[in-house]
Amino acid sequence: MENFIEKHKEDLIEIVREIVKIKSVEEKEIGDAPFGKGVKDALQFALKTGKEMGFKTKNLDNYAGYVEYGKANESISVLGHLDVVPEGKGWTHPPYGAEIEDGKIYGRGTTDDKGPIMAALFALYTLKETEIPLKKRVRIIFGTNEETGWKGINYYKQHEKEPLIGFTPDGNFPVVNREKGILNVSLVKKFASLNTNVIINGGERSNMVPDYAEADIKSLPNDLHLPENVTISGNKIIAKGVSAHAAQPWEGKNAIVLLCKALAKLDIKEDVKSIIEFILDKVSDDLYGERLGIALEDISGKLTLNLGIIKVNKEQGELTFNIRYPITDKAERIIKNIGKEAEKYGLTVQKTRDLKPLFVKEEEPLVQKLLSAYEEVTGEKAYTIAIGGGTYARAMEKGVAFGPVFPNTKAVEHQPDEYIAVDDLVKLAKIYARAIQKLAE
Repeated sequence: MENFIEKHKEDLIEIVREIVKIKSVEEKEIGDAPFGKGVKDALQFALKTGKEMGFKTKNLDNYAGYVEYGKANESISVLGHLDVVPEGKGWTHPPYGAEIEDGKIYGRGTTDDKGPIMAALFALYTLKETEIPLKKRVRIIFGTNEETGWKGINYYKQHEKEPLIGFTPDGNFPVVNREKGILNVSLVKKFASLNTNVIINGGERSNMVPDYAEADIKSLPNDLHLPENVTISGNKIIAKGVSAHAAQPWEGKNAIVLLCKALAKLDIKEDVKSIIEFILDKVSDDLYGERLGIALEDISGKLTLNLGIIKVNKEQGELTFNIRYPITDKAERIIKNIGKEAEKYGLTVQKTRDLKPLFVKEEEPLVQKLLSAYEEVTGEKAYTIAIGGGTYARAMEKGVAFGPVFPNTKAVEHQPDEYIAVDDLVKLAKIYARAIQKLAE
């Protein structure tokens, strides 16, 4: 297997580069593209590639699709996604250029999750071409809506009834058997009178640390002293932070918080001022929810808090938080405590969305086989870990996240200049080939 992958690694690299060049950020539905043309194009490219490899393929109305190998009744699944978060700012390489420099492929989705799921597809191709016998059917499943709502994989599960058992290449190595719960909470304040003084916008997605926020001020004082990374352009105050995945908020710098530190020095309408005060009093640089009274820690790690979006218009203000909570915690506790603190500032909980935590025991054969595959290919001791990220593993009847991020590797997903090292991409294909072989024995 490994010799085949080494011999044909340029094919793998080219497949990944081509799919990264497709901008597959979710957009509005258009025609037969439920998540926009780019997402549809990425799905069709993946299925076309699978068909050219000699696999059976199926497109489920551009909501999802899969490549299948084998005819056995029992099956295992590898489930990944082709949609990506917006590119954000601060790139030094074109976000959809798939440029190779210093042994790295740069582009949005190289690590999360186009590169890894195409490595899994190439791994299955390797098993087929080297004629390694498998006793189970294998499906490589392509989701299209993982970053924004899971409608794609839910559509798949409505139309394909067999259980999903296997892994998603969308986490960390060695094996992620514990995933924190993911809770989105939106707080809203309706204004008593029209706000004509300041309009505020920041952040694009709740699951990203916002790298940009701005306030359009009707009248700016001349002697305003601004914090670092906050500037004035015309009537706008602009804050620039550092983007990161909401599961690792310490990797970023929140532009909304930076902006609010500047706005606190201005004479602003009371309704808007209370929102700014809430952010500075109860959020600020606290990444673990201590100020909101929601902090908790267990074997899956600490609760983390990310203020991802702010929208303040003439009628109301809205804040959207992304919270990763430990596996022994409950969303109800968090919502109650946030609501209690928010009410003091006139904000109320308006919307919530909760993905329950995941926990698969280490003794499970699924976990043991993946640990073994990792050790055999890398020569390193394998172990189970917990993450704050939410993966398609929890969409499975029994599933875990398995790679692609190796231990002691810098997290680059959701960040500018996201990349995957070519050597790591090739190693992924080898690990996934061994893993699929073991799961399908």
